[in-house]
Amino acid sequence: MNYRNSLFIASSSFSTKDNQIIKLLNKKKISYKTNPTKQRLTEKEIIKYSKNFTHIIAGTENYNDKVFTSLPNLKYIFRLGSGVDNIDFFSIKKRKIKFDKSSITPEVAVAELIIGFSISILRNLNEQNNNMKSKIWKKQMGNLFKGKKFGIIGYGKVGKYLSKLAKALGADLIINDKRKIHNSNQKTLNYLLSNSDIVSLNTNYNNRALLNKKKLNKLKKNCIFINTSRAENIDNDHLYIMLKQKKIKAAAIDVFTNEPYYGKYTKLKNVILTPHIGAYAKEIRLSMEREAINKIIENYDI
Repeated sequence: MNYRNSLFIASSSFSTKDNQIIKLLNKKKISYKTNPTKQRLTEKEIIKYSKNFTHIIAGTENYNDKVFTSLPNLKYIFRLGSGVDNIDFFSIKKRKIKFDKSSITPEVAVAELIIGFSISILRNLNEQNNNMKSKIWKKQMGNLFKGKKFGIIGYGKVGKYLSKLAKALGADLIINDKRKIHNSNQKTLNYLLSNSDIVSLNTNYNNRALLNKKKLNKLKKNCIFINTSRAENIDNDHLYIMLKQKKIKAAAIDVFTNEPYYGKYTKLKNVILTPHIGAYAKEIRLSMEREAINKIIENYDI
């Protein structure tokens, strides 16, 4: 491969649903390589696979100063997705690497998944489905979503859209954001944790776990906890203990520190686990990937 100008696509599942994207790269004579592991890359793997490339389409893998130091030819990086806490901007600026990110954001897909998690747990859908497939006819009484106190931590794009869906379905909102927002439902984090029937975490990672052991202990006995943001935002060891001891009703988790994940949460019946699919709705994903390729074409000769 000629590395004078070349593209490494680090995102693990890029273009799996749209061959036209790859055809466009070929038409524009852009040299490229895709992530061979089809999984989230480690620091060593990023360096190994993208060392000589000039352009990168990044996913959720971490680009710290060590990584950027090991990519001497890198001129342009495009972050496919909404969060940017995996990018060291000081290092980018120091090395004069141009950066762009998706303007198309996945809040609709993420918010719909959160609502789906909530209703699935409230109505015991997973267990009843498994019973039926095991030839067990056993009706289990569920609970309504309507009337539940729905706590939203983080009132960015996902939080705002989620609040619209939850309100439309009859939930009573409790909102917390580190900023002062113009919303009468804004409460302190402690109040939200102590009073919500469902808690959804929708914040970026900021160098520390927002929900540590002390904060998690404030959750209500029959609370449902949902994390579709960042695994590092919570004390996962303590959440596991709370779930195992049934100190809360259930959890739904879509993000993990190490992916793919096969850890101890998989042993619990009161947890729904999904493989980081929050933004993984076809309509959203294709729009984001097309935007990424257009940006690469636009900046290929810099």
